[in-house]
Amino acid sequence: MADRMPTFIPPMLATLVAAPFDDPAWSFEIKWDGFRVETVVERGSARIWTRGQQDAAGYFGPFLEPVDWIAADQAIVDGEVIALDDRGEPDFALLQARIKGKARGGETTPFVYEVFDLMWLDGRSLLDEPLDVRRALLKDVLRPDPRVRLSEDIAGDGLAFFEAARVRGLEGVMAKDRRSTYQPGKRSMAWQKVKIRPEQELVVGGWAKGTGKAVDLGALLVGVYEGGKLRYAGKVGAGFNDASRAELLATLAGLAADDQPFAEPPPRAVSKNAIWLRPELVIRAEFAGWTGDGLVRQAAYKGFDLGKDPRKVRREVARASG
Repeated sequence: MADRMPTFIPPMLATLVAAPFDDPAWSFEIKWDGFRVETVVERGSARIWTRGQQDAAGYFGPFLEPVDWIAADQAIVDGEVIALDDRGEPDFALLQARIKGKARGGETTPFVYEVFDLMWLDGRSLLDEPLDVRRALLKDVLRPDPRVRLSEDIAGDGLAFFEAARVRGLEGVMAKDRRSTYQPGKRSMAWQKVKIRPEQELVVGGWAKGTGKAVDLGALLVGVYEGGKLRYAGKVGAGFNDASRAELLATLAGLAADDQPFAEPPPRAVSKNAIWLRPELVIRAEFAGWTGDGLVRQAAYKGFDLGKDPRKVRREVARASG
């Protein structure tokens, strides 16, 4: 008798590591610059979820309908929704624009679903199967479709793969133990991410006006959670354009708060002219690293993060790889 398919499986998470490596027992694939999406296929329809189990159709629409891209009655697929630029490379800014319904052009679909794992197939859980088995089954059931692509991988040659990704200007690479099971909701060393462009999720707790052209929005005041408390982590004052400024200001207006949300108040020079917010908005920022006192260094705004619980935003510090 077939088991009952779950409505959602919390996605397995990867650990940030400092450097790439070679290992024949590991496979390597692109770290896609998009949003993690889980697709639950049943009775000829697809329900798509963000990693925080929010309805992803609210962002991407029903682009995976009809479900003729997979030869299965039941399936739970893990992947990343991206947008491709004119060179065929992932572009996060373009993805955000398409979510807002802009710049779709004459394409068949504004989004591409890069799938990399299969957790359920036709009445059977695959969570305890090794990655190699899950990937082989996923490859077998996928049908050719411009909306959905198998995230290609290579075995063993992590150093060469990382260098090729760096030359292409990609965000980074993923390293996965080919023998590993799928561990729902866990951040595991069996999946590792190596970033070419350092990036961090941050919770917005306030903002400040600027000068000149930036008088409407000078910087976002951001933090990360540590020990259940929101810790101030500095300012993000670069990376804005006219469109992102307008979008942010419209969003921030609905989050205004009387009190600052950080466990310890930011420095007086920062707090003096700050406008405080409820800490509900998560952004992505590229940055040069962490200062000795735990602040982001040379941080630039990249975009909103969809479906991320602010209280799960942590400071990412790279561990030793392998």
